[in-house]
Amino acid sequence: MRAQALTRLAKGLEWPVRVVGVLLTVLVLLIVVGEFAVVALRYGWQWSGPWLREAVLALNGAVFLLGAAWALQENEHVRVDVLSRRWSARTRGIVECLGMLLVVLPFAVFVYFVSDDYVLRSHAIGERSGEPGGLPALWLQKALIPAMAVLLAVQALASAARALAAVLGDDTRPEQDAA
Repeated sequence: MRAQALTRLAKGLEWPVRVVGVLLTVLVLLIVVGEFAVVALRYGWQWSGPWLREAVLALNGAVFLLGAAWALQENEHVRVDVLSRRWSARTRGIVECLGMLLVVLPFAVFVYFVSDDYVLRSHAIGERSGEPGGLPALWLQKALIPAMAVLLAVQALASAARALAAVLGDDTRPEQDAA
């Protein structure tokens, strides 16, 4: 029963990360269209808008920052399997749980607290792009850093719950054992 409760908790925690992941697929399409527009306008019509270049760059930053938690959820992150291939599923689950709670979660909390003042100061001074015609409200781009930290922390908790559920006997994601 405890394993089922942990699995339900993991599913609940993973929901916002999954929604963000789906939205990121739309952002990737916007990046492709935006970059095509930047190149076509620059070389086809000799026009270059700083706001358009910066918007594509901001979207790219959003995909990489917010995509970290989604990559973790989809088990697409970098993993060193040299030792874990020889471990039992139970041992892998314990190590996965400890890794999430002792490495990923503290990292996410650290990033959040370090970036919080950075974003608040940017907002307080009304920071905008240094380039004439660039994007206003640079603090919105900087706010992606603590947003990444929150999503990563949520996914780390969900992954720890899933790993612990696997250890307790309710493995609902067999692909984690194969990784």
